[in-house]
Amino acid sequence: MKKYILNYLPFYGVSIFVLSNIVAMYFYPGGSMFDNNTQGYDFFRNFLSQLGRIKAYITDIEGNQISNITSFKIWSAGMSLTGIIFCIYYFCLPSFFNYKKLSILGSFFAIIAGICFILTGITPGDITLNVIDQKGNLINVFSVYQIHVFVANNIFYFAFPSAIIYSYLIIKSNKIDNMYGIGYYIFSIFIFCYIGILLFGPNPFKSEFALILQVTSQKIIALSWVMSTLVLSLGIKINNSSN
Repeated sequence: MKKYILNYLPFYGVSIFVLSNIVAMYFYPGGSMFDNNTQGYDFFRNFLSQLGRIKAYITDIEGNQISNITSFKIWSAGMSLTGIIFCIYYFCLPSFFNYKKLSILGSFFAIIAGICFILTGITPGDITLNVIDQKGNLINVFSVYQIHVFVANNIFYFAFPSAIIYSYLIIKSNKIDNMYGIGYYIFSIFIFCYIGILLFGPNPFKSEFALILQVTSQKIIALSWVMSTLVLSLGIKINNSSN
């Protein structure tokens, strides 16, 4: 059973992630943080998380935001399933390596990242709780956006140490070629750079340039995660097939 999980579950998880994002992009009505009139999903101006909004940025003729519920349901389900799949995968992954304690630590970080993946999918960033004070002013009491950003960023904060640990384990292992470990180290560098952009990069709310930089960086790290996951899975599958 564990061999099947290690051989095929990453492919299923990545496929669900990619397909759910593509389909959600198709159904996204339009609009971005700086332009609520654009039609459809803008690959360089819309974050992936905006597929999980209840309402899109685009407005109707009366100025009301258009419902994004179809895209939200698809994206939320895809993120949740992907997170669950990778929690299961990393729970089983230590069985492949000889350094059990270190691999368990790597999986611990990865499973937390997987849980954050799930939470990112079920926390629409545009849900707020507002109240009207005695003077008639609208006051924001609570916003899901802060929770969404917190769990979304923590995907990478926990994925980074996991990637470093498993890069080391792959290189130390005699079951899998070192090139897979080198590839995973490169993925670790990508995560490190992306964390740097998250922490020290320009605020995407301040300018369109900053928005494009942050959105493009997110797409690059998502693509690198997809590629590194598939490559590592292939290496493990080759080993399992030969034994």
